Formats: sequence, structure tokens, C-alpha cells
Amino acid sequence: MSQRFTRRRFGLSAGALLGAPALGLAKGYPTRPIRMLVGFAPGGPTDILARIVANALGKALDQSIVVDNRSGAGGAVAAQALANSAHDGYTILFAGDGQLTLLPQMSSSIRYVTDRDLAVIRSMAGQSNVLMSNRSTGITDLPSLLRIAKAHPGKLTFGSAGMGTPSHLVGAMFEEAAQVSLLHVPYRGAGPAMVDFMAGQLDLMFAGMPVAVAQAKDQRFAILAVTGRARSPRLPQVPTFAELGVSGLGEETDVWWALTAPAGLPPQVLSRLDAAARAAIADPQLRRAFDEQGIEIVDRDATASLARIHADEARWSRLMKAGKIKRG
Repeated sequence: MSQRFTRRRFGLSAGALLGAPALGLAKGYPTRPIRMLVGFAPGGPTDILARIVANALGKALDQSIVVDNRSGAGGAVAAQALANSAHDGYTILFAGDGQLTLLPQMSSSIRYVTDRDLAVIRSMAGQSNVLMSNRSTGITDLPSLLRIAKAHPGKLTFGSAGMGTPSHLVGAMFEEAAQVSLLHVPYRGAGPAMVDFMAGQLDLMFAGMPVAVAQAKDQRFAILAVTGRARSPRLPQVPTFAELGVSGLGEETDVWWALTAPAGLPPQVLSRLDAAARAAIADPQLRRAFDEQGIEIVDRDATASLARIHADEARWSRLMKAGKIKRG
């Protein structure tokens, strides 16, 4: 048994052994509003999804859920706040995959460990990534990008929402898969990065599906390829990386989000939150809102979510050893 799984099981056992006070907190839960932390600024992709999820969860729990944006350090500020919060179920986090898999191992200043400090309740959402270019660079398709990148290693820039965020990670994976070297430019969120990309300050951008769809008809930009196993019905004319001969950018590169809580919650509270998450996923209003945002339903329970976390952790560790992701 791995140390990670041992630590996680110990954390849950400790929560179960908190005794009468913890059981008292679980009885009738929730009896007051719940705070949902979001690690990014209002108006960004994660914030938009979190508010959709908060509305559906609130209906399932028959209780208000208040979104609390704690941006900074690629989402680590919010994750650390969750780890430090009371183990009573009244503080939860709508977490992106980078917050759970990369950030804890990327920076020595980050103190939380996912398996030890957080309880991943259920994965709920996912999204493929779309590679876009500014046509002013001369890049109009993936072959032209590969040709220019190999002729001028380290010169082409790509923007991201910050170190360790999905747009950074997929860029690093693309570099490895295509055997090219790009210049990563991190921002404090996807919004500022996209503003500079649209202003011509960045050569390339890995964007979420809604952004790519919105810009698909803008002649200043070219939509080069999409991650995932198959073409997106929202951009059916855009080929996958695999179709264009670049492997390793399939389903494993998709962005995903999960509902999380601090480790050590009473089992009754965890069970209640998981039931609410399942009800939210089945909510037609949430499904319509996700579809409008170009988001797919991802329904993975805690065990399957942990398996994905560990697979991603191994992937990012390999990229760090290869120098594609730098440890801070």
C-alpha cells in the first residue's frame, strides 16, 4: 500500500474518531450556509463553473452556498485555505486538477498535500483544450507551428493562467509530445492571458472550448488542434492532435474539476456532500449550463478521482524531471 493511500485513510479515520462533537455536526447537516472556495478571480472559467455547481448543490442540499474567490498562486491559496478550515463540511472547494495534482509538488512554499489534507468527494466537470495561434506569426496550422518552433526554439510564446494551471500543463505536454521548445508566459488568470493574446502580445494560447468557439470566426486567429480522444462537436472542423500525428495529447490532457473538502470530515457529512454532487450532476439545469459553456459532465467517485490524481502526479513529475515544468 502506498504512503499516499495510507495517509488518506488515516485522515479519514481520524475524522471518524473525533467523537461526539463531530457526530453532532453531522446530524442534520447542513443547518447553515456553506462557503465554496474558488481559487481564481471572478469571471474566469473555474469561477463560472463553480457558480453553476454551487446553484445545483444548493438545491440538492436545500441550503445556500456562497462562492468565495481566493485567487493567487495558481489556485494554491484557496486549496491551502481549505486545508486549514474546520472539518465540519461548511467550507468546500471547487478545485481544478492543477490544484490537486501539480501545485503541491511544484513549489516548496506550498504546504498542503492532497492525500493528507484534502478529501476529494467527486469529480464533476471536464473540458478539452484548444490550441490557437495569432496569424501574424505566420502560423495557420499545426505543421506550420512545428516548422517555425523547430527552426526557432524557445522563441514562440504561449500564455497561461499561471504556473501549474491547466493551460500551462497542456503547453508543457505539447512541448514534450511535439519535441519543441516554447517560451511560457504565466499570468494571474486566464482572462489577462487571453487579453494579451488577442492584442497580439502572445503567439500561442491553449484555451478552453468556450473561448475557442467564440474566437473561431475571428480572422486574426487560427484554431490549430484540439486535445482529447475525438473532435469536439462544437468545433467539428478542428482536428485532434492525434489526427495530426502528435500523440500523448488525448484524454489525459483534458482539464477537470472536482468537489473537495478538508480531510477528516465525519463520514455522514462526506456521504451527504457526495449524494448532493451526484444529484447536481443529474440536474438538467446544470447540464444545460455546462453545455452552454462547452463543458462535459465528468462523474468520478472518490476512488476513481484519486486514481486520476495519482496518474496526473506521475505525469507532472516526469515533466519536471525532463525540465518542462520547473519546481519553485
